[in-house]
Amino acid sequence: MSIADKISGCYRRVLIFLISILIVGLVAGVIVYNRVGGKEGLHYWTARSALNSIEKSLIKNRPDGISQDTVESEFQQIRSAIDNRKVDLIILYDTLTAYQDKFQGPGLSVEKVKPSTPEVEEFLLRLKSTILTEDK
Repeated sequence: MSIADKISGCYRRVLIFLISILIVGLVAGVIVYNRVGGKEGLHYWTARSALNSIEKSLIKNRPDGISQDTVESEFQQIRSAIDNRKVDLIILYDTLTAYQDKFQGPGLSVEKVKPSTPEVEEFLLRLKSTILTEDK
């Protein structure tokens, strides 16, 4: 058996292994995509993940004038609205993006600004306004 035959056999096994990994990954991706509810469910799952991230940041950097219980209860209401699909995702996205831009620094910046009590109150009101009621 020549070296060329050994190398070609090795490449074939590696190629089969990579294709197998790719297929398993695609199948897992399809299963997860279906579990979250398809395209629409993926939007709500992403919104919930972003909301959880902002909540952690806000609790860590909250001003003394806002209690942690207040922040947690407000975010729980938004989470419930997301779960029930009673939230305006566009306004929620804009609200969360505005908070991130203002208090977490642009992009991957580690610079953070601690919000004031009125700024947090305004943010929580804007968050609450994303919940859809029967009137909207």
